[in-house]
Amino acid sequence: MKYGVLYRKTTKNIGDDMQSYAAEQWLPHTDYLVDIEAMDSFKADDDEPVATIMSAWYMWEKWNWPPSKYVYPLWIGLHYNDIQRGRPRGMPSKFEYIESGPGKEYLKRFEPIGCRDYYTQERLSERGIDNYFSGCVTLTLKKRPPKPREREYIVLVGLAKSVEEAVKKQMEGTGIDVIVEPPTRPIPSDQFMTWEQRRAEVEERLDLYQNAKCVLTFRVHCALPCIALETPVLWVRHNFNSVRLDPYKHYANTALNEDVIAGKYKDYMLNPIPNPDTYKPVRENLEKIISEFIDKAEHETRTASELYESQYTDEEIMQWRHDTMKKTLYSYHKEHHIDLREMAAMRNELAKYQKIGDIDEVRRMNREYNSKIVKLAVKFRRLLLKLLGKKP
Repeated sequence: MKYGVLYRKTTKNIGDDMQSYAAEQWLPHTDYLVDIEAMDSFKADDDEPVATIMSAWYMWEKWNWPPSKYVYPLWIGLHYNDIQRGRPRGMPSKFEYIESGPGKEYLKRFEPIGCRDYYTQERLSERGIDNYFSGCVTLTLKKRPPKPREREYIVLVGLAKSVEEAVKKQMEGTGIDVIVEPPTRPIPSDQFMTWEQRRAEVEERLDLYQNAKCVLTFRVHCALPCIALETPVLWVRHNFNSVRLDPYKHYANTALNEDVIAGKYKDYMLNPIPNPDTYKPVRENLEKIISEFIDKAEHETRTASELYESQYTDEEIMQWRHDTMKKTLYSYHKEHHIDLREMAAMRNELAKYQKIGDIDEVRRMNREYNSKIVKLAVKFRRLLLKLLGKKP
């Protein structure tokens, strides 16, 4: 059996690579890189299946679904959330690609699907796809060798600037260094980094986390690796309402931005308390599932074609993609006209207030109208990037 690392070829987010690295640590060897945004066109040599751990955020490029027959998948850690694309009204697309046809059939072939969060579980259940909560593969990261520094340090990742500045001030004179690390790269990775370089960057970051006195972060894929490494981590956010956090916010100590700024967690930074151990059953179950998958893959002798069980031909899958794409674009076209009608109504209301000389209402309507224009510009930009096959 050959093995593939699922990765996002084009990304600024180091958290994407953290997930790929966590999956790769389980593979006997790495033979292929499988781009999550081009899974439909992935092809292996000699009709060989490629065992791949599929833990990731799906699907930015929904028109490349389902994956090709060469991907021999372990479906754990699936996160399917359209915060960026589906919730703004009319953004194509939402869940069309797993609701019918080859897209839904594909997931049902590999039931039950391991999900990274309860939101994804609910969305799959609504569509008749069996699932369970698996957790994220980053919870299985292995502890790193100690590399102590001369001075103790804490690490800040992705925090609001106001929180960063407050922490730096609170740590003055304590003898503890404050290291601020960005959660993203300045430019997309595919423009200047090989996977080997990206892997080394992840290892360097994990070493930094492992040897820190504690880590304060806003980011999911900083918090979960720290939990796996057993480094004290304080999850700091303005709120914890995100669906991505529901399963995990009890795995770490948490704090609100304003409380950290107010100095309520200075004692924590000086004397961090261990993370809760509530994640351990999830980690142990993931380790069992992945180990069984690797063992099964090692004994698999069939070709990719022999393993392929879809009732759809390649031509039928391509036609389904085409039809679904047309459906989502037509939906966007209709919603676009709703936006235009709303803007026309706002212009009429603005003209009315201008006519009667109500300056306060004119100012209010101008603010609302300009805000609407900005939102539409963002929506159009996302659509254009989508059509160009790029991630916003």
